Amino acid sequence: MINWFIVSSDSIKKIGHDTTNNCLYIDFCQRGEYEVYTNVSLYAFYHFSLAVSIDEYYQQVIRVNYSRKPQCY
Repeated sequence: MINWFIVSSDSIKKIGHDTTNNCLYIDFCQRGEYEVYTNVSLYAFYHFSLAVSIDEYYQQVIRVNYSRKPQCY
């Protein structure tokens, strides 16, 4: 099950985490689908959700350190 959090961001509407498979889900404001990143621990997800700037954290940490699934399901 994905636990979603609405975030304060210009480009991201909400983020979610599935503890069953350690996936991070990011729902962007302007896109019809969301991105899924693998091997993201719950601890890393909480750091992301509590970041001062969600957009900067996404650009500097998530995109750099985690692998993105080609498509979401």
